[in-house]
Amino acid sequence: MNSIVQYLDITPNQEYLVDRIKELAHSGCMSSFRWNGGGDLKNRKWDTDLPTDCAILMHVFCTYLDSRLPPHPKYPDGKTFTSQHFSHTPDKPDVTKENLFCIHQSSTTPPHYQLIYQGHIYSLPKGRNNLFHTILMFLYIIKIKESGMLGRVNLGLSGVNILWIFED
Repeated sequence: MNSIVQYLDITPNQEYLVDRIKELAHSGCMSSFRWNGGGDLKNRKWDTDLPTDCAILMHVFCTYLDSRLPPHPKYPDGKTFTSQHFSHTPDKPDVTKENLFCIHQSSTTPPHYQLIYQGHIYSLPKGRNNLFHTILMFLYIIKIKESGMLGRVNLGLSGVNILWIFED
């Protein structure tokens, strides 16, 4: 139960969250995905008190990788990946840190994500696919520049196996 609860802590409205994840998973190629909004809740239209689809998917991505990375004493909440590799506005990551490698949400309305790697900020095109492009670029850098390793965890075939999407 504990492993499921962590996926639900993005919003107090867990009924909406569960329904929205079901809807996104059900529709082919996530055709109901609304990057700068979300779905309706019963007879109520989506509003800004609910998370956007981008926020939900980023939370699921971070939570999944939190569950795959080993615990770190510096992050007793168990959010090792989220603490080290994700930041969001109004926080500003220190890009002068040479070893900083993270996804930064620079805007919530509308959602926009940037990739920070080795002191550079990579701002991928804005809009519907920004979240996906940023995650793909993050994973691609892990595969190509970091030999498939995120810290001490192999994200390739002999580990988490999330990098199979880049196989030749």
